[in-house]
Amino acid sequence: MKLAVSIDVEEEGLFTNRYDPGDAPVSNVRFLRLLDPVFQDHGIRPALLVSYRVAANESCRELLLELREKWQGEIGAHLHPWNTPPLEKLPYPDPVPSELIPRELLARKLDTLLEAISRMGVSPVSFRMGRFNMGPRMFSVIEEKRLEVDSSIAPMRKTYRGPNHLAAPTDPYFPDPANLCSPGTSRILEVPMTIVPLIAGLGAGLERLESRGLVPTSWVRWFAMNCGSIPVQPAWTTLGRLKAGTLLHRSQGGRVLSMFFHSSELFPEGNPKHPTTPQVKLFLKKLNDFFSWISEKMSAESVTLSELRQDYETREQAK
Repeated sequence: MKLAVSIDVEEEGLFTNRYDPGDAPVSNVRFLRLLDPVFQDHGIRPALLVSYRVAANESCRELLLELREKWQGEIGAHLHPWNTPPLEKLPYPDPVPSELIPRELLARKLDTLLEAISRMGVSPVSFRMGRFNMGPRMFSVIEEKRLEVDSSIAPMRKTYRGPNHLAAPTDPYFPDPANLCSPGTSRILEVPMTIVPLIAGLGAGLERLESRGLVPTSWVRWFAMNCGSIPVQPAWTTLGRLKAGTLLHRSQGGRVLSMFFHSSELFPEGNPKHPTTPQVKLFLKKLNDFFSWISEKMSAESVTLSELRQDYETREQAK
C-alpha cells in the first residue's frame, strides 16, 4: 500500500470560524518542526499544501523550503478564497462554496496564490481547495494551470451549500470534470481523502434514497459522516479506528491511503482538538504508532502526491 500524507499549512483562526480577510497570524507554522522525529523515523515524505497567508510570509517560506529538503517532500498549493486577493464582497457568508464564486474571480485568486508560492522558487503541481470545497467550476480553473494532482475530494461527505462527494471513489482516479465523483478523462489525478464507507457503494445508495425523497438531506449528511464511514484521518478519530479503517479500505480494494491534518493542529493555541501541549504530544504519538503499524502490517511506502500522479499516468499509458 502507498501512503500519501499531506498537511494543510495555513493561518490560525479557521477552527473558530473566523474567515479573516486581513493578516491572519501564522504562528502555528513553526510547530511543523515537531513532526521531524516522526517523519524521519518512518520516511514520511509529505505534501506541504500552502495557503496564501503562509506563502506571503518570508520566515514561513524559509522554513517550508528547509522541511521540504529534509523530508524529501513537496510544496503544493492550498487555496483559501476568503482571504486570498483579490478580495471582493460576495452576497454569501464565508466560506463561500466555490460554485457560487465567479469563475474569473477564482482564477485570479489562484494566480495570486501560485505567484506567492513561486517566490519560494517552487512551481507547485499539487493542490487542495480550502474546506474540500471542490466543484466542477473550481476544477475547470485548476485544469487551466500547470497543476497535475488534486486532493480536495472527501468521500462520504455532502457539504451544506457546497459539493456533494458522497459517492466519490476512495482510491485515486482521473475524474470526469463535469462529475468529479466519476472517473473520466481529466489529466489531473484526484487523490481523495481516505474516508471509507462501511459497505462499498453506500454513498451512491444514500444518494438514491435522498433523490427519491425517502430520507431528508440533513439525515443523509449526518449518517454518512457519523455512522456510515470511517475516516482514516489522524485528527478526526482514534488510533484503533485508523487501523480499522485502513483494513476496511484494503478489503475494498484500496491501494492508496491518503491522510491529512492541519499545521495548526500542532499548535496548542491554534485549534480546539489539541488545546494543550500534552494533547499535541499525544497526537504526535498517535501518528508515530500508526506509521509504525502500517509499515509493519502493510509494508506501506510513503509517496508524495506528485509521485502518485506519475505512477497513475504510467499505468494509464500501459493499458
